[in-house]
Amino acid sequence: MSEKKSLKNNTLISFIVVILIALLIRTFVFAPVSVKGNSMEPNFSHGDIVFINKLAYLFSEPEKDDIVICEYTTSKMKEQNIIKRVIGTPGDTINFEESIKDDEYYLDLYINDEYIKEDYILEPNSQKGNTEYPYTVPENSYFVMGDNRNASSDSREQEIGAIPKENIEGKVVLRLYPFNNISLF
Repeated sequence: MSEKKSLKNNTLISFIVVILIALLIRTFVFAPVSVKGNSMEPNFSHGDIVFINKLAYLFSEPEKDDIVICEYTTSKMKEQNIIKRVIGTPGDTINFEESIKDDEYYLDLYINDEYIKEDYILEPNSQKGNTEYPYTVPENSYFVMGDNRNASSDSREQEIGAIPKENIEGKVVLRLYPFNNISLF
């Protein structure tokens, strides 16, 4: 075999190996996800592109405040991937208590009877969905909510409920787009 033909074969093999490695990483390690909707505003907006670490929870558990992509299906919607914040972990008791701020009715979040100050939400929460409270998060499941509490379908709805760990696709680790808002998580 000529040296020129051998070089072409080596280049082709190297190219194929690089493509296969990229596909494996994309499939099993990191994946881009486009944010749909406004349920995570002000922190994520419709059209943002984030990367998730699909291996993040292989040997560990999701923690409170992790931003995750999870999968769910309801009678109204086909299987969907949603971006949400982990609020409650297995065994946590979630509750909402009424409060009045500036003559407006709101619901304060309590986890295990402890008030949770949520500086990251868009506006004070006035929605608790149709779940009965206090709600104890089942084993191997996670209570998730959008940061735009008044415009988010999430674990507060019985039809969605707590998300089983196997339905958490991965942890958001990077916002890539818009480019002027690139950030690590």
